[in-house]
Amino acid sequence: MSLPDIEDELQKQGEAAERHIIKLVKPLGGRGAQLFSSLDEARLHTPNLGKLDILLNLSGVRFAISVKSKRHEKVKVFYDSKHKQIRYSTKEWGKSRFVLDVTLEINEQVDWLLANRPKLFSKKKKPKMPWKIVVFSPHPSISTPNLVEVSVFPDSPQEIINGTAYLKDKGVYVVDQESLVSLIQVLKNKPNEEYVSN
Repeated sequence: MSLPDIEDELQKQGEAAERHIIKLVKPLGGRGAQLFSSLDEARLHTPNLGKLDILLNLSGVRFAISVKSKRHEKVKVFYDSKHKQIRYSTKEWGKSRFVLDVTLEINEQVDWLLANRPKLFSKKKKPKMPWKIVVFSPHPSISTPNLVEVSVFPDSPQEIINGTAYLKDKGVYVVDQESLVSLIQVLKNKPNEEYVSN
């Protein structure tokens, strides 16, 4: 398979995973809810930073969601205390691969969007910071369970909500798709702080 073919396949896989997550979160919206997806919303594209996958507005409480998907691979997500960041590991073509700091991209994207497209977040002059979530999702065509393992160790940065420990670092929650809806349901009753520009 050539490099362009691999890139095309990865893009299709990412879009399929994004559509799957949209199906999961869409029922959460009642009257006044909005869902923006990078699949059909150009305003979520950020120069040199890629695109924010999903922006969900539930009665004024917003969620910036980045979707990560790996096909046919077991993904292990964990806090690396040595590097002080949330990372994940996969096996690609028989080799282990570690990805550094999964919070960096979404933080940069949200910062850029708040500074340049504040109306996406609020009609008021001072928008609220959205809740930021990175969700790991197996490819929708995969029926094998437990392909994604998000580990919350005692020394991991975390937030305990209703007895459940969520991996959280640098203002970003990192979850598997099974935990996404319950996290959003809790956070939608908890408005985040106002955005303060640098």
